[in-house]
Amino acid sequence: METSTESGKDYIGTLLQLGQTLNSSLDLSQVLHTAIEQVVKFVNAERGFILLVEEGSRRVWGKATHGIDPLELESALSSREKSNSPEISRTIVERALQEREHILSMNAMEDSRFAKHTSVRLANLRSVLCVPLIAQGKVIGIVYLDNRVKDDVFHDRQLEMLTAFANQAAVAIQNARLYDNLKKSVEERLRLQSELHEKETQRLALEEANRLKSDYIGFVTHELRNPLTTIRGFIQTLESDDTLSRSEQLEFYETIEAECDRMLEMINELLDSSRLEAGRPITLNARMLDLTPLLERICRFQRFYRFWTPKHTLKLEIEPGLPAIEADEDKLHQILSNLLSNAIKYSPEGGEILVRAYSVENGVHIEVRDNGIGMTQEQISRLFTPYERLDREEIRAIPGTGLGLFLTRHLVELHGGRITCQSEPGKGSLFTLFLPLHAASA
Repeated sequence: METSTESGKDYIGTLLQLGQTLNSSLDLSQVLHTAIEQVVKFVNAERGFILLVEEGSRRVWGKATHGIDPLELESALSSREKSNSPEISRTIVERALQEREHILSMNAMEDSRFAKHTSVRLANLRSVLCVPLIAQGKVIGIVYLDNRVKDDVFHDRQLEMLTAFANQAAVAIQNARLYDNLKKSVEERLRLQSELHEKETQRLALEEANRLKSDYIGFVTHELRNPLTTIRGFIQTLESDDTLSRSEQLEFYETIEAECDRMLEMINELLDSSRLEAGRPITLNARMLDLTPLLERICRFQRFYRFWTPKHTLKLEIEPGLPAIEADEDKLHQILSNLLSNAIKYSPEGGEILVRAYSVENGVHIEVRDNGIGMTQEQISRLFTPYERLDREEIRAIPGTGLGLFLTRHLVELHGGRITCQSEPGKGSLFTLFLPLHAASA
């Protein structure tokens, strides 16, 4: 036979264990499920559940259950119509909540307080123990235990234990709710900060984009003025000077043609970048094209480029029998001129620039190699992004829009090709262009 001392030890030990459970985590659902299992086991209840009153709406809902379906419990509490086979008596639950009353019944079907209620008899409720959860003077829920098989299961000792547990549980629930509210508040604050940061980033990016566009327009205007001035001067010389030899006249005409090509490339670059920013696709006017005369013409005209110096040399190597490819001649001229002009610009000390063209499987490779200032791998990774200008002391005096290589890659990929770059600081750069025999966007 169990002595009162042993019973007292079990009682105190269980309360300590329940207290540890309640304080073991701020995950309220997990804590209450564990707690109801321990309480049901300790008092020999058949079923049990913990109900919480939702803040604001006052809705009552099952948070942790043992021996009863949570959906059945939810339905029994929320339905306005009386069920013909209720799982519990809403009368007992509402009484505990509204009257803040501890309910202990040896046999609810014979208890004068509940016997007349149909739900009690339909649910076949016998031993019932129900204690409200009260925190800071407010009822925040209840702990409910019952046994539908036996009478006289619960006594004052179990009521005392459940009341002590309910006091601890109410504090734990409030702490969990405070933590949850704090967590939501912090998350909301972080979300707002993130939104503000994103808007500020967008604003700064827009300002930077507008500045870059202004710089770009200024650069293009300046760059267009240079060839126009050259063209005008050469035309006036041709018109007024009758002493020019035939070879001199041809050189003047070549210079005028080269400057016209340069203006056309800048205008195309401006138009193409505008189309891309507006979300409109660039189309190709592709046809079968012999690369040899195009490469020879582009290389010949580079000596009229204003960054060309006597220290520069340009070597062109074309594989005999290089196959024709399907491409847009104007776009390909734009691609190759950009690569060659960059090779000249970024080789301020001069040196050899090598252009090689040779056949590969299903296409052609064109290489443009210089021995200029070169780049690091990190700089290469940013090379093909729009408006990207590498922040380096040695190139600050070299004009540029940051759009040339971005458009070059786009035009190459539009043909179904690809472009890669290999480079090391101080050792120059190698751009390799692959063009398929047939353009993808033809």
